[in-house]
Parts: sequence; structure tokens; C-alpha cells
Amino acid sequence: MPKTEADNYFFYAKTFEKNRNNGGKIPKRFVDKIICGDSEEILKRIPSYSVDLIFTSPPYNFGMEWADFGQKSGWEDYFRKLKKIFRQCVRILKHGGRLVVNIQPSFSDYIPSHHIISNMIMNLGMIHRNEIVWDKNNYNAKYTSWGSWNSPSCPYLKYTWEFVEVFSKGNIKKKGERKNIDLTAEEFKEWVVGWWSIAPERRMKELNHDAMFPEELAKRVIKLFSFKSDVVLDPFNGVGTTTKMAKELGRKYIGIDINQEYCQKAVKRTN
Repeated sequence: MPKTEADNYFFYAKTFEKNRNNGGKIPKRFVDKIICGDSEEILKRIPSYSVDLIFTSPPYNFGMEWADFGQKSGWEDYFRKLKKIFRQCVRILKHGGRLVVNIQPSFSDYIPSHHIISNMIMNLGMIHRNEIVWDKNNYNAKYTSWGSWNSPSCPYLKYTWEFVEVFSKGNIKKKGERKNIDLTAEEFKEWVVGWWSIAPERRMKELNHDAMFPEELAKRVIKLFSFKSDVVLDPFNGVGTTTKMAKELGRKYIGIDINQEYCQKAVKRTN
């Protein structure tokens, strides 16, 4: 087994290369479906090397009651559970497949979750490809706490952006047929600049979900990092933004979430 980070990378690279053609076919019961259940357990039923793109945004663990991780779970339990889920995500990705994670750092608990999660995924053998800044332009967003008001004692910094971390499995290049490319030249030129100015989702109250990313964010990730007819999966699917956009863009989709209400809304939105 690997002893250093470099050894770790080469160990996984060789393993991914060796098994790149050992992928299984996804059973029909998973394809184009929203599945309600624990992501870790559902993912174990999906064959290795079978999914093209995973795009997700895990719960932020800001002390809210996230059903996936238990009521107000601590950071240690949170990251332990995430690692189990991401381990399965890496396993089911095809060689050259992409894992894209939208993360907001915890400004209240001083936990650099985007760094911790990125290191976690790299330690599972993934290649860190890109870091995209998603600028939400909500500079006038209301904040209930300023820390030490008008004092250098302990000011809180306002985050008007989130991070989108992009990883590849085994190879930075992904195979696909040219006829299945649906990017326009203008989209490509704009989106390869790693600063995306996209307004935040405005329908969170309507859909009763506190942490949705907008459809435009999912659209860009799906078109820039996958081909038409690819399989796109979201293990924290929520109310179904990833699966909705995957279907609209001609991809196959799999959405998983433990919340029954969210799954019902995701089915309605996706269909």
C-alpha cells in the first residue's frame, strides 16, 4: 500500500488504468431514476467504472438538521460519512470520468471544507483538474452577524461566492464521440474561464430547500464535462436540479437522496 502522497497517487493511477476496461453496465432499474435512500448504500449497488459524470453539492453542515448525516452532526462524523460516499463515487466512475463538487466553506465554524473535501477526494486517487469560483453576486445579502462590528478584534468576512472543485479519474482526457458534443464555441470560450458569474437560485422557498444551486450552474458543468448520452449522477440530488438539467441536455441520469419529500419534488421537476 502507498506510504506517501506521491505513492498514493501512482498507486491509484496504476489501479485505475489496470481496471479501466472492467466496467459493468448499469442495471435498468437505476437509469433515469430518482432513488430515495442512503447514498452510501445505493451507490454500492452500482457497478464499478459505469458512470461518466458525478455532479453534486453535499450538505454544508452549518448546524442544520440534515437527514443524511443526523441531527446537527459534528464535523468529524460529517467528513467520515462524506468520505464513505465519495469512495463509492470514485469506484463507479469510468476511467477519465469526472467528479465535480460544489462547496461553500463554513464561515461560522472556520472549517475550510472546500480544502478538506478536495484533499479527501485526492487521497482517494482522483486528479484535481480545476477550481471554479461561482460568484453569486449577492453583495447585498443579509447577514445577521458581523462579528466584532467596526473593529479588527474578530470581524466576519462575507462570502459572496462558492467553489466548484473538478476532479478526473485516472486520466484528464475523457473519451466521447464528436457528434455528442453540444458545447457551442461561445459557451466554451466563456466557461473555461474559471470565474462563473451566476445568480443564486430564487426558488428555494417555493421548493422548500435551503441550499439549491441554480440550473445554470448544472447546465455549465454538464455540458463542459460530459457528452450527450453520458450517465450523470448526483448522490445528494435534493429537489433534482442535476437530474432535471441532465435530462434536458440529453444525458442519462441517476439521482439519490434520503429525503422522501425532496425525491418526490425531484421526480416532478425532472419529468
